Amino acid sequence: MNALPIVTRKIEPAMDVQTKAIDYMTGYLVERGFKWLLPVMLSPITDPLWPDPAGEALKPPEIEAYGSRLRLMHSMILHKQVAIAMGIDKLFILSPNIRLEGREADDGRHAYEFTQLDFEIAYASMEEVMSLIEELITGLFHELKLLVWETFERELPKARRPFRRFTLEEVREEFGSEEEASRALEEPFWITDIEREFYDREDPVRPGHFRNYDLYLPEGYGEVSSGGEREWEYGKILARIRSSGLSEESFRPYLEVAKAGLLRPSAGAGIGVERLVRYIVGARHIAEVQPFPRIPGLPAVI
Repeated sequence: MNALPIVTRKIEPAMDVQTKAIDYMTGYLVERGFKWLLPVMLSPITDPLWPDPAGEALKPPEIEAYGSRLRLMHSMILHKQVAIAMGIDKLFILSPNIRLEGREADDGRHAYEFTQLDFEIAYASMEEVMSLIEELITGLFHELKLLVWETFERELPKARRPFRRFTLEEVREEFGSEEEASRALEEPFWITDIEREFYDREDPVRPGHFRNYDLYLPEGYGEVSSGGEREWEYGKILARIRSSGLSEESFRPYLEVAKAGLLRPSAGAGIGVERLVRYIVGARHIAEVQPFPRIPGLPAVI
């Protein structure tokens, strides 16, 4: 693809849906007392995205600036925890993320440059965050139902609350994989109890289980949101970093805050904006809802 086909695409209808979706979701959070933070793009620390049984080890690109090695942001999860430590009890960010995955990630769902609606709540439980997301998604679908039908002749699901819940073990036993479950089910559903990064809280009464959650969309559109309760105790965070084989130095500023006892319990999530819009409009590929596509393994045209 060159610049001419990109410019001549009819992308305005998808951008209309994206505008209304972002307006609705940010308005929903502002009305509930969330503070809107501006994003960070370069930092000494970022989400390692590893170890993650469902993913791969990704190393964030780095630059040298003013005597520091700074990483391009994978996600602002660690910054959200630090913002909670600053006393901002409820916050959200429209956060640009960079994840340079391999060409094999070009499955129609992945982009190496994308935006998350990222939010965090002090002292929240996973049940409270999951309920908030369910209310947000069902309200958004109701808000967009007429627009989507008139523009794309596409029915959005009723998405009845509460959404179905599966543990990762249960979904693999019943469907074989998360992707097969996404193809088989007709409404959004949750997958919980996923062993992954050090900041996701281990269940205090069930060691080896985790208080986290991913939201999956039907029709094979896959994961659209990921979140969890957060570890806040220094000793537990350090032990998880060490057992994961990660470098303590890579997270030094974050660990300093944890060691000082300033991190507070919290829970939150990120919602992939382009993935959500792709599903709402029924696009085959995420490039169809990005004015300037950023697809793993393919060069950027403009």
